[in-house]
Amino acid sequence: MFRRPRPTHDVEVTATTPLTSTLTRITFSGPTLPDLGIEHPTQWVKLAIPEGPSRAYTIRRHRPAEREVDIDIVLHGNGPLARWASVARPGDRAVLAGPRGRRPDLDGVTRLLLAADESALPAALTILDQLPSTVRAFAYFEIATGADALPLGTAAELTTTWLPRDGAHPKGRLLTDAVLAADVLTGPDPAGTIGSAAWIAGEAVAVGTLRRHLLGDLGLPRDRVHAKGYWKHGEANHRE
Repeated sequence: MFRRPRPTHDVEVTATTPLTSTLTRITFSGPTLPDLGIEHPTQWVKLAIPEGPSRAYTIRRHRPAEREVDIDIVLHGNGPLARWASVARPGDRAVLAGPRGRRPDLDGVTRLLLAADESALPAALTILDQLPSTVRAFAYFEIATGADALPLGTAAELTTTWLPRDGAHPKGRLLTDAVLAADVLTGPDPAGTIGSAAWIAGEAVAVGTLRRHLLGDLGLPRDRVHAKGYWKHGEANHRE
């Protein structure tokens, strides 16, 4: 089921909550979930379904006292996990393995660029949840339609740009164009470049383009650019 040994947790679905036209939240409960050990934003687990594959998903919220976790799943394409999530009901069984994922180095950051499509939106929101009020955050989120914008909560000073495709743009194009045109990290910064950072995730080709721009054109330090291709056009179960 899983390539490498890691802590596993037998869970069952306790609730499903549609969030947008492409995103649904599945709440899982299990006796060992208090021991899941979520330590920082963007951590993820492998979710495996009976007689099916496993895929990586961010833990959106962990409630150890209630023995629950929330995982937000994008209902895109015809993948087995997306099909399963679209019809999941309370009582359905699954297995979680993990958590995994490195902690983004955001220590001392005063200005943060967040860029994500729907696949990475749950991870981006875990970062927003924990940002302090000393950070100016600029978020660019590509979504399917304008109605898919979500309420956001953060202590940071936040400027959000929602980028709805509305069926008129290929996935990744709006996000790429918006970040390439943004100048939010180039103005006066009391902390200098050490105070600026970026976290970008989504379609792999788009993320690669933006990473090169942030490192080469804007000159951000390599350890301040966190870039991850969550999926890739034309490739099933992309692994970066």
